[in-house]
Amino acid sequence: MGEGNMYKKYIFFLIILCLSAMPFTNIASANFENDGEIDGNLRSTIVQELPAADVSMVIRNLEGQIIFNYNGDRSQKPASNLKLFTAAAALGELGENYRFKTNVFMDGIVKKGVLQGDLYLQGKGDPTLSMNDLKELAAFLHSQGLKKINGRIVADDFYFDQKLLTPHIEKEDQSYYYAAPVTALMISPNKDYDAASVLIEAKGNKEGKKPTLHIEPAKGELIIRNEAKTVAYGQPNTLKIERAFGTRKVYITGNLPREQTVREWIAVPQPTKQTMTLFKEALKSQQVDYTDTTFYRAVPPKNAHLIAQKQSVPLKEIMIPYMKLSNNSISNVLVKTLGKEVKKRGSTPAGLKTIKKYAASAHIPIKNAVLDDGSGLSQENRLTAKDLTELLYKIYKDEKWFNTYFNSLPIAGKNDRLTGGSLQNRLTSPLTNGRVFAKTGSIERVNTLSGYFIGQSGKMYIFSLLVENQEDTVEEIDHIITEAARVL
Repeated sequence: MGEGNMYKKYIFFLIILCLSAMPFTNIASANFENDGEIDGNLRSTIVQELPAADVSMVIRNLEGQIIFNYNGDRSQKPASNLKLFTAAAALGELGENYRFKTNVFMDGIVKKGVLQGDLYLQGKGDPTLSMNDLKELAAFLHSQGLKKINGRIVADDFYFDQKLLTPHIEKEDQSYYYAAPVTALMISPNKDYDAASVLIEAKGNKEGKKPTLHIEPAKGELIIRNEAKTVAYGQPNTLKIERAFGTRKVYITGNLPREQTVREWIAVPQPTKQTMTLFKEALKSQQVDYTDTTFYRAVPPKNAHLIAQKQSVPLKEIMIPYMKLSNNSISNVLVKTLGKEVKKRGSTPAGLKTIKKYAASAHIPIKNAVLDDGSGLSQENRLTAKDLTELLYKIYKDEKWFNTYFNSLPIAGKNDRLTGGSLQNRLTSPLTNGRVFAKTGSIERVNTLSGYFIGQSGKMYIFSLLVENQEDTVEEIDHIITEAARVL
């Protein structure tokens, strides 16, 4: 937590440096004597850069006025720009200091170190839960005198529903972390919080032999088939790490040159079962024995005792990897948590209704928007650039958590991945480097970018640029934003 707090201060410091040339309260007061020239320049740039794509773009000043509108009312696929709405609803409805909880309940009595009864691990959607957390829970149980469980070890993941995948996930995506299933009881392999996935690292060591593997946190329920071969240094790298569709079998195939490393984050098909397997391993490692290895799911009885609880870092800290790195797992967790906390149903549909409820409360008219998930991965989602800029304006104007939201956005050209995020290698010209704070988005034939930028005048603006029906338009989008920064 200490590093996270230091980091947030650092991000805020960067933003202050960017804005130090003018009072924040005055950066909205722009004069537009050359409105026609600005409009003409931007329209020409859009047509020149993206003549065959569907483009929607809106720019507002910090008073909320639309100063540029190019098909701004047209509904388009937002990709991960949808996370701007999900993040806002989460901060608005749950609060900056919301913490996810994981509980351990005991149903029975302990005699001479032996639990005569059942132990329950209850998840409430914590995307930050790690193997170390499970070990700490197990160590605590041992410190309280527990040596053996003469009963069941039970999973309670009923905080969320059992529809593990969000709608319209493509078959070829389901092997990978960005389309991982979601339950209320998941393990994350890293500080990016890619919940319900396992990091598999293959390294070419001895020529003619299989690459060595490192798996984090552990393979758990996965079955690993290493069929790859280490080849001579300089030979082509053809290594693939894939999970067979609908199974827990992971195949590692192809050739890996000596001294090269390949990493892949593989989605776990049954996250709750994976977590319970690792929890049992943690119990063993802390000298807590058990005899029943069967997987059980049940809610703790009312007379069960809460004996341990792990709390996540607050939501304001989770927002950094969520938005900077465009983390789909966190997004899906937030949607279901919103559904549970506000609508009493931990489901994607209930969570999406809550996002629309938040938008309505902020007077953002998205009645005609289509929300199919909270991450933007689905091709069915639809928003307008006008919707997105209205949201960004209302958050800037009204929400006390604006700084948390703003600081979570990727910053153009900043090399540190938890500062620059998905913009760390983009918009690096002097006009835009460190002066664009925006959420990226990318799915098949769609690229988007929405957020805030500082123009050449030193004033800040709100923008949304949605592009679809053309592949790989990142470079063109960056040229358009650079031109906007130049003319403003």
